[in-house]
Amino acid sequence: METVIVTIGRQYGSGGHAIGARLGELLGIPCYDRELIQLSSEKSGIEAGTLALHDERTSSASLFKIPEKGNRITDQGTPIVDTLFLAQSQVIRELAQKGSCVIIGRCADYVLQDQAELFSVFVSAPVEARVARIAERNHMSESDAEMAVRKVDKQRRTYYEFYTDKEWGAAESYKLTVDSSQFGIEGTARMLEEIVRQFMEGGWEH
Repeated sequence: METVIVTIGRQYGSGGHAIGARLGELLGIPCYDRELIQLSSEKSGIEAGTLALHDERTSSASLFKIPEKGNRITDQGTPIVDTLFLAQSQVIRELAQKGSCVIIGRCADYVLQDQAELFSVFVSAPVEARVARIAERNHMSESDAEMAVRKVDKQRRTYYEFYTDKEWGAAESYKLTVDSSQFGIEGTARMLEEIVRQFMEGGWEH
């Protein structure tokens, strides 16, 4: 197998983005995360800042709608979260067609579920480790960081389960789940590199 599409679902504060970016470096392939918002903006015709406010969320579905003149993807009055999901899904499929890459979040494992080259990963970590990481990274108190972790996790879970009908973070929803606190960012990325290379060679068993 010459091509591999690695998708990474992640708990907030688990280091999923950093792991995905480092894995891309180790494999020599691009990693897409926030870039998906800009690409979706170009696809839909909706301003990127507007899309960013609704990224990986469903709570505003009935509150914020895009008129037909500002939306190239769906019919008039479609909730912006649905427009964003459809635009990102198109972008994700197009990126996968171009070649190997790492894609962070956005239900990419579901969007690409029929592709043989797909290797889906979920990155988790104990809540204490994630709170400590967010508090340090964002210069927040631990209490504020804990609130942020629980809020973002809830948003990501709701978003994923709404669009996929699968359980976010459940082992059966992915090819591999990993606790990043056991190996650190670099260690987890290098472990995934080895496993993904085995997968590409046909020597990895689920």
